[in-house]
Amino acid sequence: MQTLQLVSPESWAAISVATSNGHIDLGWLGPWGYVLANHHSGVEVIATAKYRGKPIYHAIIEGRPDLPIKNFPQDAKGLKLSLSDQGNTSGWLIPYAFLLKEGVDPSSYFQLREGATFGNNVMMIQQGLIDLGSDMDRGRYGMIEAGEMDPKKVQVYWTSDPLPNDAICVPKGFDPDLKARIRDIMVGLSEEKAQSMMGSGYNGFVPAVHADYKIIEDAGRITGKLKV
Repeated sequence: MQTLQLVSPESWAAISVATSNGHIDLGWLGPWGYVLANHHSGVEVIATAKYRGKPIYHAIIEGRPDLPIKNFPQDAKGLKLSLSDQGNTSGWLIPYAFLLKEGVDPSSYFQLREGATFGNNVMMIQQGLIDLGSDMDRGRYGMIEAGEMDPKKVQVYWTSDPLPNDAICVPKGFDPDLKARIRDIMVGLSEEKAQSMMGSGYNGFVPAVHADYKIIEDAGRITGKLKV
């Protein structure tokens, strides 16, 4: 019988580095972390996590409900916008890339701050400290259910295109037979069984290939964080 060791690094970046270096055999990475690891060292995605039955989620921009915004970002110039740190897929990469595609330089168009967690953004919106903040729909659902957000006080003003959920990855050169076995076991889990083993809302996996993360890769190039 093979003995498996479960490790829990402190950040997405740590998981990415450990997978890239072959220090772990199977890693759960955020979409942006996976793309970076793939480009740096050929880390390969084999499956995508499902959340509430879907392998996708959305980045969102939320804000105070009294803002005069009908179209974002056109109606939001000069407002206080808080984004997450630059390693965050939905909290920074995707909204930042969207704004650049719209011809907006976030640092001069908004009163911009970076580095906040989603929870910080929601708290600051509800307290009136900022006008707008980044989040993801998965996080919004969770905070509402936990009583940490009053949906009447935090309105969604922008929603991204669908994004692939977190990536289950193996290092470059991983044994192909073992890779296929792991993928098939994960994908074969029923939603009920997966839900009992995973965090709240996560309930299974679907097979994945690198092309499924093209939207993340494109955003990395738009922001200049991913070199061609």
